Amino acid sequence: MNLTVSVVIPTYNYAHFIGEAIESALAQTYLIAEIVVVDDGSTDNTEEVVTAFGEKVRYIRQENSGVSAARNNGAKNSSGDFITFLDPDDAWLPEKIERQIAKFREDDSIGLVHCGMREFDSETGETIQLHLDGEEGWVADALLLFAKPVFIGPGG
Repeated sequence: MNLTVSVVIPTYNYAHFIGEAIESALAQTYLIAEIVVVDDGSTDNTEEVVTAFGEKVRYIRQENSGVSAARNNGAKNSSGDFITFLDPDDAWLPEKIERQIAKFREDDSIGLVHCGMREFDSETGETIQLHLDGEEGWVADALLLFAKPVFIGPGG
């Protein structure tokens, strides 16, 4: 069974980073069904950068309402079996989605998957900090209320 994944990228004035975020989603070893970018009223050239990707990316512009509203709008306009959020200044390793889908396939009782993250210096590539500990609890309980499974965290 092929599980489809929608990537939602909320953005506000991140034209200088969003291209790399989109490229990291397109570079996944697991085929992404769609990438939905929700522009939360940017005043920079975000639209130009995003639309340069052509039909690979769906661009939605909304009046500035905040990142949560942008994520919700993206989720509402997604069609995948799974939704994952990617912040416009983050980038994924190529195997991220493939590895997370494998976890869902291992156990059909799993309702959500998350991962750690690495903060790094964009100029040197050096790691600043690793965040590898996962926490469950109220976040997991709240997210399980969604109709579609959700990958946790903006980068995760």
